Amino acid sequence: MIHRKKNVLGFTLYGIVITGVFLYLLFPSEIIQSRLEDALQSSHLTLKSESLKPSLPLGFKFRNISVGSASWGASPFQADWLDLQFNPLSFFQKNKSIGLSGKAYGGKFKGKLGFASFSKPDPLHEANVSLQNININRFALLKTLMGKDVSGLAQGTLNVADAAKGVSSATGSVNLVFTKGFYSLAEPFLGMSRIDFDTVEIKARLRDGGFKLEKFTVSGPQIRCTFKGDIALAALFKDSRLNLTGELEILGQNKARMNVTIVGTLANPEMRYI
Repeated sequence: MIHRKKNVLGFTLYGIVITGVFLYLLFPSEIIQSRLEDALQSSHLTLKSESLKPSLPLGFKFRNISVGSASWGASPFQADWLDLQFNPLSFFQKNKSIGLSGKAYGGKFKGKLGFASFSKPDPLHEANVSLQNININRFALLKTLMGKDVSGLAQGTLNVADAAKGVSSATGSVNLVFTKGFYSLAEPFLGMSRIDFDTVEIKARLRDGGFKLEKFTVSGPQIRCTFKGDIALAALFKDSRLNLTGELEILGQNKARMNVTIVGTLANPEMRYI
């Protein structure tokens, strides 16, 4: 009896393995990629990938993938690999969700995206993404958004909800830390053409069409500063208006400490001394 049960279990496991092998070998990569390309094209995006393979439990994995947009003039997203996992329950729900993980720009990321429909991923309903050691100097889209050269390693979380209703109705949070980088200045400040930093910490809430900056600290060999305030989002991110107040400390031989207000835009901030 025991021997018979072992045989049944062995044949069952054998059947599962063989089925998995055939599903892998017969996986319709070209058909699925073509349908994904059509779905993105409806949102004015293009997709290119070196390969597409199945990924357990219910998804597929891209190698050397890039998502482009004619409006951006560059690829908004590129990754060494990207693993997408479908939530089977979302097929029966109003909003669809996809889990994702991958490696890009020298670091890793993982999270979840929510859409109204799998056939048309735009507009994005919600996004929850965590980052680990992302080299932002290699992220061309960030330079386009900021309008300035910026570098460093990023880690932290980004969360957005109700994005499909537009920026004015979207809510969310930003918790990011940047290390060992710099931010180029529109005009020289105290003889500096850029701000070098050891760490930058940002904590903000997205609401009412802008960011409520709860914490923005910069620590580096030239300056240390802490700011709070608001960023009113514009159609072009680099044109978003600043209204920040805080304390700035100049390091080195000419040490000084002062209260500062930052106005202007992300691309062209203006400092006013209080």
